[in-house]
Amino acid sequence: MFISFENVEYKYNETVILDNFNIQINKGEKIALVGSSGEGKTTIIRLLLKFLTPQKGRILIENNDLKDIPDEEWYRRIGVLSQNAHIFNRTLRENLLIAKPSATDKELLEALERSGLKKFLEKRNGLETQLGSKGVAISGGERTRIALTRLLLKDPEFLILDEPLEGVDKLVEKEVIENIRNFIKDKTLLLISHRFSILSLTEEFAVLQDGKIVEKDKFHNFSENSLLKKFFKAENELTEKFRRGKENGNADKMDYEVQ
Repeated sequence: MFISFENVEYKYNETVILDNFNIQINKGEKIALVGSSGEGKTTIIRLLLKFLTPQKGRILIENNDLKDIPDEEWYRRIGVLSQNAHIFNRTLRENLLIAKPSATDKELLEALERSGLKKFLEKRNGLETQLGSKGVAISGGERTRIALTRLLLKDPEFLILDEPLEGVDKLVEKEVIENIRNFIKDKTLLLISHRFSILSLTEEFAVLQDGKIVEKDKFHNFSENSLLKKFFKAENELTEKFRRGKENGNADKMDYEVQ
């Protein structure tokens, strides 16, 4: 077993977020964790990143308690592709060297091509392209691919994908998914997403509800009565309601932040 949450509990003030939470992820396994906002997905990520510590229970990494693994060692082994990937007010080269300071230009260019940014380079000023608030405007898809390039350079063994398609145009969504797929073949993966399309990167799914896993199965056992099916049906209805509200100019302000 590579990662194991054992009876983990976590509260914010008096609000229970994770309640006797258990999940196991084998080395090389790729699993999607889905659930509504506020169910604890972000808390799970923060626990894995050691930003938080379980109040009860423990997290094991290859039978070693995560809290006993030195931060520097663990952060070498883990990588995150987030909806909020930060782009610095620096050149593209400098933004990438954050992941691997020793990388040569050849390595940077190869990683950029693997992440699907070859055309971006050709249209811009190559590695000297200025990014950030004072640089060229980039799309959601380009931001995600720059973050993916960093991961390609870092090459961690365990990946967390936290809403990686957030802000990515539907027209390039499939391309971005394939860019990610080509990278994760030999990785252990935890995926969190509200988009059903990207779940094709995984082999298993787990549904989080009331701080616990209430359904876990292989995708080939996916059925019409699955809680996963009901979750995405509800998400699609909410998205459609929001879209119609925007068209009518009276949409309520909605918070899609992943919890």
